[in-house]
Amino acid sequence: MSPGEFRQRNGGIERRFTGAERRMIGRLADGVVTALADDPDSAVTRRLLPNAYPDDAEASKEFADAVRDRLAEAKTEGAQRLTDDLQAAPNGLLHLDEQGAVVWLKALGDLRLALAERIGLDEVMRDVRTPQGLIYAWLTWLQGSLVEALDPD
Repeated sequence: MSPGEFRQRNGGIERRFTGAERRMIGRLADGVVTALADDPDSAVTRRLLPNAYPDDAEASKEFADAVRDRLAEAKTEGAQRLTDDLQAAPNGLLHLDEQGAVVWLKALGDLRLALAERIGLDEVMRDVRTPQGLIYAWLTWLQGSLVEALDPD
């Protein structure tokens, strides 16, 4: 299997990642983990954990108190799962079961949100040929490929 789309194979979903792809995903995932752990007021953290009730401070605080830590933990675990799975993938061949694929979908979405916040999505949309734009487009394509593999009909 060469690098490309995710495919249903061997009772799961597979894709072979190049070394460069594994390193890039690892760096982006590390950025998500760091932002969530070290900078609760950063633009990236605010994007990943948005205010549920921007017009109601009391409801917003209640919601944040009830779920923010769990959401941050789940997002951190998802980002770490990307890195762990890729490090464990023999020769870059990643094999996911359905549950793992769903974790990957969510975590790839978080990578895209974090990258878009850092570089400014408007800039990417003006010229996707920039290095950051190409990475964003690739992550979008990769996530779409995983969706198609999960639900090929």
